[in-house]
Amino acid sequence: MGAPRCDACGAPRPGLAWSGLLGWVSGADRCRYCGSVRRARAAWVELGLTGAFLWLQATQSTGRAFVSALVLSIFVLFTVIDLEHRLVLHVVSLPAAATMALVGILDPARGPTKTLVGGVAGAGIVFLMYLGGIAFSKLMARWRGQELDEVAFGFGDVTLAAVVGLAAGWPGVIPAIVVGVLLAGAYSILFLLVSLFRRRYVAFTPIPYGPFLILGALTVYFGWFTAIVRAGGV
Repeated sequence: MGAPRCDACGAPRPGLAWSGLLGWVSGADRCRYCGSVRRARAAWVELGLTGAFLWLQATQSTGRAFVSALVLSIFVLFTVIDLEHRLVLHVVSLPAAATMALVGILDPARGPTKTLVGGVAGAGIVFLMYLGGIAFSKLMARWRGQELDEVAFGFGDVTLAAVVGLAAGWPGVIPAIVVGVLLAGAYSILFLLVSLFRRRYVAFTPIPYGPFLILGALTVYFGWFTAIVRAGGV
């Protein structure tokens, strides 16, 4: 993979620009070869993760905070790639799955059975949704007389769901996926309304589902889902 390079011209970045935040502060985020400026996303992600790591350190034991920071970092990596490239890469999914499996197996509260069943269930549920998305796309293509370029779920979402299931365990994978799908649905409705208001609506506009599945996983992993349910008296 090599050292970080400029997105515009491929030239190697100077040492300070390897970090989005340090590059922005020092001015090294501007390429010395083509003059293009690195997107602010890198700095904001690093700043957000720094704040999250400090919060974890303040609210959890040192060992638990380290594991939580690792899990959060993996999910942030998935999110950034999916938002920017609409991809869930196997080169990320496979080591992420191995890491989540190890974390869950070593967790006394879950152990190997709940962890592995969660991973299989997550992949299985979203695989069924993936098949449903393919069937829907074929139906719409026949109805419109034109092939659709996108499907509701890609196979990368299936592998991501396995990672989500390994992180949430069983039965936590169920609310994780349900929350993710509900959040995706709410966002889709909002996106549709805004597009109609701006008169820029395009039918079957693809929306990345990965970040919403990840939000569902985080609500379960960090106990937010349980806290919300208890607060609601359910």
